[in-house]
This record gives sequence, structure tokens and C-alpha cells, in this order.
Amino acid sequence: MKGISIVICTYNGSNRIKDTLASVLNLKNNQNIPFELLVINNNSNDNTALICYDILFNSFISFKILDEIKPGLNNARIKGISNATFEWVLFCDDDNLLDQNYLHVLFEIIESNSQLGAIGGYGIPLFLDQSPEWFSKFSSSYAVGPQSPSNGIMQFGTSLYGACLAIRKKIILDLIAKKFTPIMTDRVGKKFSSGGDLEFCYLIQLSGLSLYYDDRLIFRHKFDSSRLNWEYYKKLKAGISSGIGLLEPYHYIFKNNYNNSFSFLIYYVSKLLNSLLVCAFVIIKFKISLKFSTDLGLNTVKSKAVSYCFNLRRAYMHYKQIKKIFGATF
Repeated sequence: MKGISIVICTYNGSNRIKDTLASVLNLKNNQNIPFELLVINNNSNDNTALICYDILFNSFISFKILDEIKPGLNNARIKGISNATFEWVLFCDDDNLLDQNYLHVLFEIIESNSQLGAIGGYGIPLFLDQSPEWFSKFSSSYAVGPQSPSNGIMQFGTSLYGACLAIRKKIILDLIAKKFTPIMTDRVGKKFSSGGDLEFCYLIQLSGLSLYYDDRLIFRHKFDSSRLNWEYYKKLKAGISSGIGLLEPYHYIFKNNYNNSFSFLIYYVSKLLNSLLVCAFVIIKFKISLKFSTDLGLNTVKSKAVSYCFNLRRAYMHYKQIKKIFGATF
């Protein structure tokens, strides 16, 4: 059905989700765009579901509150996709606040091009406390700021961040029907793993559709002091880097098209060896000069090296799965 299903995936979001729900309830909809709200309660052990029900019970919008007991943000996303009524699914994190015009602008973009598979917007940081001096330099890791130099269709092989990402659900549902299993779980509880949003974007492009960015799609991303200290950022960056080995099948395909599996193994091993060399270099540099940036670099390269070392077999099997599903050409 034509319309938009807004999906909010949350884990213990009782202290965050109220403002997010308020932003959904305040969306302008003068054009009577069909939409609904699905809250996916991902194995929470607080009263998130009850808070959502109390807020939404007397509202004007159609809503569902669904439980996904299997931990992992990607599991919650797939639960939302599988239960969504409408053609397009908008993932809104429980710390995101949608601009009042988000629904109108998104629907306008959807209607203008039938070859789009995913659409991303512009995140503006909303600091609940004072922001650190280094935030602007590393803000992209926090899913804020521009995602492309200009509005429009993005280059093949790129990606959008998961915050307020809209996708055409049919692509993912078709893959699930073919028994395709995504390799990324994304965030699980308090773990800093990530990459599920990248994998969705990659799969959409392999399916023949395009990514689109528009800075008119504005949302605000809330940050409190617990997420704005250097130790948290190092863990966040290491979590982002920890999925590099698992995502290499996609990177290889975008660069080389499909090839025989042995060629992929050579490619992967070369990446592994390079990551170990870089890691050794940064360790030496770190011992010589204990600097702010080197501290971050050490954590990042160590995380990448570990990812390559422990995920060769999984990456190889996933490459074979992608090749089987999508065939020899894009």
C-alpha cells in the first residue's frame, strides 16, 4: 500500500522515547498522507511499552506496539518491516526528533522517483548538556550532519546512516523470502556493534535501486553527557570498526563485480595483512607519542584488525550467499 510506516526500535528507551513520540504526533499532514507508527520493543526490561501505550492511546494516529525478544537492532528492524502496512518504512531511533515537515518532504521524494530504495536526511545534534570541543570533528560517527555533498541520487556503493532512514520494504522482504540472512546484527543491548544500516543500503543497491539524500529531511538527534565523553566515543568508533571484516563481501562486489570465491579470499587476506601492518605501526607511534588522536587511532585499528582476523570464514560464506542470491551481474 502507498504510504509510510514509521518504525521506532527501542531498547530500554523509557527515558528517551517520549520526545520522539511527541515529534511523530506533531508531524504536519495537510496532504492526508497514509501513515502509521510501529514501536518495536526490543527485549527491554523497563516500562518502555507501557509509556508508549499511555502516550499513544488517545492519539489520532494508527499505531502498534510489538515485542521482539531476539536482541539486536537489525532483528527489531526486520520485525518492523515484516509488520508494516505501507510500502515505505521510516526508521526513527528513540532519540530522534522528526521535523514537522518530514512526512511531506519524504512522500514528495518517494512520489518523484520510482527507482529509489532508500532515502536519508540531515541530522542536527541536540545537546542536553554542553558539547565537547572535539564533537564537530567526529560528528559523523554520531549520525548527524550531511550525508552527501549535494541532494539527489548517491553514488553506487555508498551508504546512509540508520537514523531516520527510509527504505522500500519489499527489497528486504523479498530477501527474507529467499532465506537470505543478513550478516550484521547492529546494536545488541549496550554493545557498540553497528553496520546493519550499511548492509541494508548495500542490499538495496545490489537489488537495482538507488540511495537518495535530501537535506530538507531534517531531524534532531539528542545527546546527553553520557555519550559525549572521549571514552564513550572511543568505544563507539571501535564498535563501528568492528564490522569491517563482515562487510568486506559487499565492498569487494562493488569494486570487482562478482568473481570466483578464490579471488575474494585473496582480496580478504590482503585486507587482513594490511590491517595488521597498520595496527603495528599505530602501536609503535602510540608508544612514542601519547597523543589524543593516536589514542583514538589505536582503538580503531585494533578493532579492525580483530574483525579481519576472526571473521574470514563468516565473510567468505556470506560472499557465497550474496552471489547465490543476486547472481553474476547487478
